[in-house]
Amino acid sequence: MKRGFEEIVKEDFEQYREIARRFQKVDMANAGELNQLTIESWTLASRWSEIQSMAAKVGQEYGVSKTDFRDWAYQKYRQLQELHTTCRSWYRLAVEEERQIRMMEGI
Repeated sequence: MKRGFEEIVKEDFEQYREIARRFQKVDMANAGELNQLTIESWTLASRWSEIQSMAAKVGQEYGVSKTDFRDWAYQKYRQLQELHTTCRSWYRLAVEEERQIRMMEGI
């Protein structure tokens, strides 16, 4: 069933997978990449919220359970929210660490 859902929102799901891959490989000290992931995950989470809200239409159009599709899309939305929150926290830590290093080098 989930495989069928992936095909319904193929491009959105590929973007989701790409962000997940990048997150798995991100260097916690790379503030630039963390900031970019923060922005992109928030944007994509918004898109998955829209996808979730279209569950009834998708169910009718593709002959799938609107409840199952909505739940599946909601899980993607929540995972992206968590990724966003984590990256935002790591970004703050990376920026603070960079600031402290600059201060120590200036001494």
